[in-house]
Order: sequence, then structure tokens, then C-alpha cells
Amino acid sequence: LIYTDKYGADKITMDKLAQYLCSGKIVGVMHGNSEVGARALGNRSILAYPAYPDMKEKINIIKNREFYRPFAPVVRADDMSRFFVFNGESPYMSFAPKISVDWYDKVPAVVHQDGTSRVQSVTREQNVFLYHVLCEIEKISKIPMLLNTSFNIKGKPILTTIEDAIEVLETTQIDAVLIEGYLFTKKLTR
Repeated sequence: LIYTDKYGADKITMDKLAQYLCSGKIVGVMHGNSEVGARALGNRSILAYPAYPDMKEKINIIKNREFYRPFAPVVRADDMSRFFVFNGESPYMSFAPKISVDWYDKVPAVVHQDGTSRVQSVTREQNVFLYHVLCEIEKISKIPMLLNTSFNIKGKPILTTIEDAIEVLETTQIDAVLIEGYLFTKKLTR
């Protein structure tokens, strides 16, 4: 409550979040419990719409990473074969299949130089939050896909506290932070 008052954060609906992401905004997410392991699977993630050609560069600046580092797409499990030359699921970003030729130029922020993507697939049961955001994005753009990367900056672990998330909002070019359904935006800080 202290942070929502200070930053003027408001609850945001999934359709409004989808519109925000599709407009080119970059959002850090703290949702539910933190994941355990080497991958951010939607609960401590930076999310963005991958159709913007400069999105990879923008996120590399936020994360203070090298320009060549790739980012992962997240799609609904039912859409895997629509976007990738792959049959099956990849809930833990364990596979890097080729992206289908039809989509290669449409989602440049998540295509590696060799034409692959280390994809994450989600079902409603695995991550209801990501699944619903992807459904709302499809209503807007017809491309139900997001760029998903860990919510951290170079040299630091994936964040675990609200204070860490607010620090990223205040010290980087990230557009907003979503904390348990409340959207904190940079323009309302201070």
C-alpha cells in the first residue's frame, strides 16, 4: 500500500496490460512466487511485444547486456506448431527450435541469428497469468507471443523484493513494473 500510494499505481486488467505491451512498452513483472532455477518463466520476468525491430536493443540497454544476447519468446502451448518447427511443449525453455519462415520477420526481437528461438510454452494450468495475457494480445494483434527475459540487470540475480523492482523502474529505461496486478509507471514516480 505504501508503494501504490507513492507511485499512484493502479490495478490493471489483462486487456489493458495487453494493450500496453502491444503499444511497445516494456514491463517488469513480479507475480506470485519466485521461480526456482535458471529461467524466468513469467513470475519474475521482463515482458515485451516481440514485433518491434528495436525491442531487443531496448531491453539489452535496460539489462545492460551485450547486443548479441538473445531473448526468449513465450507462447501458448497450443500455438507452438503455429510459430515453430516443433511438435511438443517447452515449459522450461529447454528447446530452441527453428521459427517458422512465415514468422521470422514478424517477431524479430526473439529470433536468434541462426533462426532459432529458445521458446517457452505455457498452458492455462502452468501459468494462468501469462496464458491470459497471451489470449488478450491475440485479440489485439493476432500474434499471441511475448518476449520473456529474467527481471534483473547485469551482475544481479533475478529480483525478489518490491524494493528491487522499484529500483529497476527508477534507474533504467523500463516503462513500468507490474507487482501483483498493480502497474507502477515511471511517469508517476517521485
